[in-house]
Amino acid sequence: MSTLKADTIQSTGGGAATLTKQSAAKAWVNFDGTGTIAARDSFNLSSLADRGTGQYTVTISNAMSDANYAAFYTGQKASTDDGYVMGGIGTGGYTATTVQVTCQAGSGGPDDLPTVTVANHGDLA
Repeated sequence: MSTLKADTIQSTGGGAATLTKQSAAKAWVNFDGTGTIAARDSFNLSSLADRGTGQYTVTISNAMSDANYAAFYTGQKASTDDGYVMGGIGTGGYTATTVQVTCQAGSGGPDDLPTVTVANHGDLA
């Protein structure tokens, strides 16, 4: 049996290696959804857009093969909020490069959350 040890694996073009036949997330982001939104950490992220209170668009760099992937997201409410955290796919839904997320903490309307995470699972184009 052989052992492969490496600190970094890149594609032949120098970018991130493409994962195939694996269950790893093909794109993900952890961001602050309050004030001026900003990614804390990410993989395969092109940009974030604030579409209004609690409403965000995540755009990825390397497109998914189609819009039939799974997007998962969670939010962490501020410690002073009562109730629950829930989310939904925005009216723009999914495309091969974007997913719209709407977050809500409690029983009111959409809320800006201090932590929002989104992960896309499926095949890259």
